[in-house]
Amino acid sequence: MSYAVHHDLSGDRITVFNDAARLAWNDMLEALMAHAAATPEHLARALAADPDFALAHAAKGLMLLSLARAELVAPARECLLRARAAALLRPVTRRETMIVEALAFWLDDQPRRAAERLEAILLAHPFDVLALKLSHGLRFMLGDQGEMLATLNRFAPGFGESHPLAGFVHGCHAFALEERGFYAQAERIGRRAVALSPRDAWGRHAVAHVLEMTGRTDEGIVWLGDGREVAHANNLRFHIFWHLALFRLERGETAEVLRLYDEEIRAEPTDDYRDIANGASLLARLDYAGVDIGDRWEELAAKAEGRIHDGRLVFADLHYALSLLGAGHANGAESIARSLIEDAEAHPSSERRDAARHGGLAAFGLIAFHEGDYDEAVRLLGSARNGLIAIGGSHAQRDLFEQAYAESLIRADEHERAAEILTERLRRRGGSNLFAARRLAQLHGSRAGRLAGLAIASTPLAIAH
Repeated sequence: MSYAVHHDLSGDRITVFNDAARLAWNDMLEALMAHAAATPEHLARALAADPDFALAHAAKGLMLLSLARAELVAPARECLLRARAAALLRPVTRRETMIVEALAFWLDDQPRRAAERLEAILLAHPFDVLALKLSHGLRFMLGDQGEMLATLNRFAPGFGESHPLAGFVHGCHAFALEERGFYAQAERIGRRAVALSPRDAWGRHAVAHVLEMTGRTDEGIVWLGDGREVAHANNLRFHIFWHLALFRLERGETAEVLRLYDEEIRAEPTDDYRDIANGASLLARLDYAGVDIGDRWEELAAKAEGRIHDGRLVFADLHYALSLLGAGHANGAESIARSLIEDAEAHPSSERRDAARHGGLAAFGLIAFHEGDYDEAVRLLGSARNGLIAIGGSHAQRDLFEQAYAESLIRADEHERAAEILTERLRRRGGSNLFAARRLAQLHGSRAGRLAGLAIASTPLAIAH
């Protein structure tokens, strides 16, 4: 069987049989970078046009694993088998082979080696957006913020405005910068990314993170608007509405937060771990604020019940546990916590062991908090605190555990330590954070205004701009 030489949007050679497969693949690349809901459809079109397209099979397997669902491991393994079989039929490129190898590493419980293999591709193919985006997602899941930024610092500047996917790459760069605290640079690059590629939901999301972490609530609400700019997106759009809800919560607009929860964030009651994390962490924040959230925990807990034994991603496990605790299903949460401790000792993946070590402490800390044992919650959440980056997710997402720790300190009467953490929280956010300000007021009464004022006065203007 003969085939022509084809190249994708980045100019890299792809081993496909016909132009229909190439065009579908290019549509998939743009959709992947845009976090578009149509991504699987475009990938399916590429494989329908060329069932022996090895690169597409490997990409599908990597995407399946990124969903962190136990039942998708077998289909991802089938993708690996099909990619390898297809590679025997045609002389595929070294780049394509390395993406197949990355899938094999991840299936072998070596996700960090998978990321390294993807990043090695960029040395010879610096415009390979597939390798770049997949490594970006993997590093994010692993909490490898330093490596995530190092890759983008090295390769993103080479994407000039003439590259058709440049804006999306700069959106990834913006997010990596934000997670390392380079807020001004992240905002500048993120806004440029969205200007270049208006469908860049990830870049829009990166700027929202900057505005959240620097306490610029009103700007955040304006930036996210009514969500029309991310209508094309997959479930990332639910997460972007989660960010909007955080901004509304920061203004004390709890009725609007609940509306966003019902009509946007959980409008589609999926059991995707990212969607459950959005819901659970928002409901927990509302609980801490004393808001009546009705029976909303029950829907999340029903989904989490089916995920108790997944064991694919510690970040997901903790939010399943949080959902179960919110609905009073302590036994399920305890099962997750015990599994995390077991994985910390014996899981074949070193990445899972490290994440489970800290995640297990956090899970048992949440259980202690739920049971009213605040001294134990302080001990456990405090022990987990400095290592929780290993579970992956963003600073804004992991902030829920910081809030639980602060709440535990207050309820355990460790007021001095609570005040230290809350004052530092205010300082990091440019002196604007409702959670910290209200709890400082709770701790210090009329002195809260003076403490908040001191925190603002000691905050360099550069942190917000």
